[in-house]
Amino acid sequence: MTFRSVVLLAALLGQAPGGPAQTPQPHRLDPLSAAEITAATEALRAAARLTASTRVVTLELAEPNKATARPARTARAVLYDWSSSRTTEQTVDVARRSVGPASVVSTGDPPIRRVIISRANEIALGNQRVLEALRRRGVTATDRVTFLGGISEGTRLPRRGSAIPITVSPIVWDEIGEGMEVPAFGVQLDLAAGVVENIFEPPFPPGVGAKRGRVAEAPAARPLQPLVLSQPNGPSFQIRGSEILWDRWRLHFGVHPRRGVEVFDVSIVDGSRTRSVLYRAGLSELITPYGDPENGSWYPRDAGDYGMTIYSAARASAILEADAPSNAVFAPAIFSDDMGRAVTIPRAVAIYERDAGVLWRHSNRAQRARQLVLSGYSTVDNYDYLFNWVFGQDGTIEVQVQLTGVMNVRPALRPDEGHDGPMYSHLVAPQTLAPNHQHFFNWRLDLDVDGERNQVFELNTSNAQRTLRDTVGEWFGMEQRSLRTETEARRDVDLGTARRWLVASGRSNALGQPTAFALVPGENAPPFQTPDSAPRRKAAFLNHHLWVTLFDPAEMYASGEWVNLMREGEGVATWSAANRSLVDRDVVLWYTVSVLHLPRPEDWPVMPVHTAGFRLVPVGFFGSNPTAPADK
Repeated sequence: MTFRSVVLLAALLGQAPGGPAQTPQPHRLDPLSAAEITAATEALRAAARLTASTRVVTLELAEPNKATARPARTARAVLYDWSSSRTTEQTVDVARRSVGPASVVSTGDPPIRRVIISRANEIALGNQRVLEALRRRGVTATDRVTFLGGISEGTRLPRRGSAIPITVSPIVWDEIGEGMEVPAFGVQLDLAAGVVENIFEPPFPPGVGAKRGRVAEAPAARPLQPLVLSQPNGPSFQIRGSEILWDRWRLHFGVHPRRGVEVFDVSIVDGSRTRSVLYRAGLSELITPYGDPENGSWYPRDAGDYGMTIYSAARASAILEADAPSNAVFAPAIFSDDMGRAVTIPRAVAIYERDAGVLWRHSNRAQRARQLVLSGYSTVDNYDYLFNWVFGQDGTIEVQVQLTGVMNVRPALRPDEGHDGPMYSHLVAPQTLAPNHQHFFNWRLDLDVDGERNQVFELNTSNAQRTLRDTVGEWFGMEQRSLRTETEARRDVDLGTARRWLVASGRSNALGQPTAFALVPGENAPPFQTPDSAPRRKAAFLNHHLWVTLFDPAEMYASGEWVNLMREGEGVATWSAANRSLVDRDVVLWYTVSVLHLPRPEDWPVMPVHTAGFRLVPVGFFGSNPTAPADK
């Protein structure tokens, strides 16, 4: 092992090269470890909660109360029993291995669609007759197969007495992630009993299979010379367990099976003080409504129904020298699978420093900027998402999502389709159309700026001609108003006023101004679905870009936790209807970024990365530029 490898491994383990091993105590918000998952699963089995017909929907850390300094590590388990069609949740004290009473969530379908897909795959791919039929169609044991047909939005599972019959068809994913339905093939399953009832295998033309050849890579216009990233003394950050220390920043990170990479307990060292910025922040929900009537009502909820990490655990590990630069350090993530077994993703998070251009410049003096980046990865069938948390030396946090992967496509129905308007789909290859769609990413941002007692303001800038009664027309001013209640804080992006929002503390800087952080929008768009459409009824957070609620550890998902139960208006729309005061309270911001995708030929066959997001910027948090030279 090289010295550099030792340094990187030591940084990950929180020890000096050659020094004694350290085992940091888990942070109160750290995800469950493999040992804790095993302990919780064994306790559930011992209590007869995890039976042969029961599957694990979620096994996660029970969100602790902020006021409790060091609570016992408690697991929260959501279970679905296929024999009784019942969803329950319960807690497990992992140290004592004691299980709390079960609470029934619902009796009916599973609370998330991934449970149905996992069950269908479990039954079909465990059946020898199904595997032999797939082989006859050119599908081998090394191919990635998912049984998806018949499982879509807005459908209820059929019931036949105690049986749950469903007919599914397999999708084979090729090398670049495009799905191909296996021709002339279907399987009827009983999801409750866990058996294959029938296989539909009509004849199909000879030589027709489910595979496509690898797409040839387009050569570069000119060969590029090697770009070498070198940190001969190792990274500037230190990792101790889940904690990262870099420049002024102190933060913890983890990966949630549903929400993906998250940051928590984020603070800035300012002289002799360590000042809080974020308690917990991460993706809350992702929904992608499609806009082509030929696709029907189609709005997959990638986070709520599949999970940003657990659904694609085998493909959520960073690709070396591609997903992250060569100076990256990787951290694993551990989850529970459907059976309660610990599953490890070896490279779930990439942590690295990168050049960020000029930090500041004046006359003949300047300073180069550097950023700390935490990246997490997710593949949901054909789409790929990269989530970046970017920390700057000036105290700014940039939150990015990068979209790539392969578009959903359909054949053209007429020769001129995709050439004239209104265009619901766009021609991306000969006789191949890709539909319009929107990606709505909602982030839950529990900002604790210099403590938990904060207040939210809206900043709008406009021309001052009417106010000043001037004839020049050049002057403009900013107005700041308090968003005092939850319904008042249902707001939207406004480019006409450069609208942004401020989360301010009750403390003051050296100039007597409140210390604060601003949420500065980036790319965004309104929803193009009508208010009475299914996506906006079932994901009501789409109705506004910003929502603000009071902190509640049970409120983690913008459209509610149980999205597959077809409940409407849940999540932030329901919580904020209480219209509680937001003045000097522990507030949580829910911010939605809408990425409008109007497909183009350059997006095919693999989409180049598209980056969107927003920034959290200090406003009066410091008394001056924290990176300025000491003599200025």
